[in-house]
Amino acid sequence: MKNTSKTKQDRVEELKNKIHYAESACDAYKDTNNFLYQTNSMYMEGLKEKLEELKKS
Repeated sequence: MKNTSKTKQDRVEELKNKIHYAESACDAYKDTNNFLYQTNSMYMEGLKEKLEELKKS
């Protein structure tokens, strides 16, 4: 059971890091490249959904 908890914590941290980098990419592309901004926004939203699902489980 301890391994499962550690694995879940690792996955939560991984998702948080990916969300952070996606937010940074969105900020970088906000005024310069609308396509990349939208792509990263959708990616970030998907990551946030996965994170919420993982937190509920």
